[in-house]
Amino acid sequence: MKKTFVKWLTVGLAAVCAFGAFTGCTKREDKLVIRNWGEYMDPEIYQGFESWYKEKTGKTVKVDYKEFDTNESMYTDLTVGNADYDLVCPSDYMAERMIKNGQAQKIDTEIFNVKADGLFYDGLMDMATTVDKNNEYFVPYVWGTMGIMYNAETVSASDAQDMHSWDALWSEKYSGKILMKDSVRDSYSIAQIKNQKSELTGAADYQTYGPAYQAILSSIFETCTDATIAAAKATLLRQKPLLEKYEVDDGKESMLSGTANAQLGLFWSCDAGYIMQEEGGDKFMYIVPDEGSNVWVDGWIIPTGAKNATAANWFLQYISQADVAKQNMDWMGTSVAIKAAMDAAKEEFEEETFEGAVEGFKEMYIEMVFPTQEVLARCKIMRDFGEEMSVKLDEMWTEVRAE
Repeated sequence: MKKTFVKWLTVGLAAVCAFGAFTGCTKREDKLVIRNWGEYMDPEIYQGFESWYKEKTGKTVKVDYKEFDTNESMYTDLTVGNADYDLVCPSDYMAERMIKNGQAQKIDTEIFNVKADGLFYDGLMDMATTVDKNNEYFVPYVWGTMGIMYNAETVSASDAQDMHSWDALWSEKYSGKILMKDSVRDSYSIAQIKNQKSELTGAADYQTYGPAYQAILSSIFETCTDATIAAAKATLLRQKPLLEKYEVDDGKESMLSGTANAQLGLFWSCDAGYIMQEEGGDKFMYIVPDEGSNVWVDGWIIPTGAKNATAANWFLQYISQADVAKQNMDWMGTSVAIKAAMDAAKEEFEEETFEGAVEGFKEMYIEMVFPTQEVLARCKIMRDFGEEMSVKLDEMWTEVRAE
C-alpha cells in the first residue's frame, strides 16, 4: 500500500523525460502520442506497451507520453493549437463536447470490444452513456467522486463533523488552511451546490435523495446561465481570502509534506487515494458532503485527427487487461474502470489491516474507492455547457483568480 513520494515522483519524471528523448527521431506513423493527466498512469504501463504491441502485431511503436493539468488546456491545445495527439483522457463533460463537435472517432471494435460483457465495473457504462449515448467513442479509464479531504491529526474529531458540508471550505474557522481547485468546472460546481444548499436540503425527499432532490442536483451539473455564473463568482470571491492557495496537483504534496498550512481542501478521490498510499498518508480522511457532489468518469478519446489510431486502439485493449489495470490501480490508489481489477483490489483492501492509520481509515478508504449506492445517489456527472457558456465560465474564473 505504501510508496515513497519523492522516489516515485523522480522515477515518473525520469521515465517521461526518457520517453520524450526516444521518440524524437521516430517516424510519425511509428509513434503513439498520448496525453493524460498528471500522475495518472504507472510509467511501467506505457513503457510495457511497446513490447506488447510488437508481440501482438509484429510492428514497432514508440510511445510519446506527456501530461496536461486541466481539461480546458488540453482542449485548447487540440483545437486552437492543432496539437498532434493520438489518444487523450478528458473528463466526462469534455468528452461529451468532443463527441458532439465531431472531434472524436469511433473505437475500432475489431481491435477493442468496448461493449464486452463484464469488462467494466458495475454501473460504469451507464454513467458513460450519459456523455456517449451508444458507447462508441469514449472508453472509461478512471472514475470517482469529489469531496473534502482533511488531516485527521490536525482537525479535531468534533471539527471533523464540519467536513460533511461544503460550508467547511467557506468557514472562517479554517481561514488560511483551505485548498481550492484551480479548475473552473469543479470550483463553479461546488460554489453552485453551496448557493443552492437550502433548496437541496429542503427537498421533501432529501433524506432519501429522491427524485425532487435529484432534479435540483442535476440542474447544477447540466445547466449554466449568466445568473448562475454571477452567483458562483460572488461565492468564490467570498471564499478567496480564506484560502491557503488554489492548486491542481501540488496540493497533494503540500498536505503530505506539511510544507503548507493547508489542513483541508477540495479533492478528487483519485488524488486523495494517491496521497493515502504514501508514507504518512493514512492520517487523511475523505468525505463526500451530504448536500451532494460530482461523480466523474475520465476516459479515452481518439481525436479525429489522430495519425496512429490503430496503435491507439491497441493501447485501449492493452490497458483494459485485468493484470495491467490492477497494476495501474495499485500505483494510482484510485478506482479504475475494469471490473476484474476492482474486484481483486477490494479483496485485498478488506484483508488489509492499515496498521497505524487514524481511526476509521480502513472503512473510509474502502468506501472512497468503492462508493456505496447511498454515496452515488447524491452525486451527478458534469455535462457540457456548450462553447458559449464555457467561454463565459472561463472569463469568470479568470476574473476570480485576478481579483
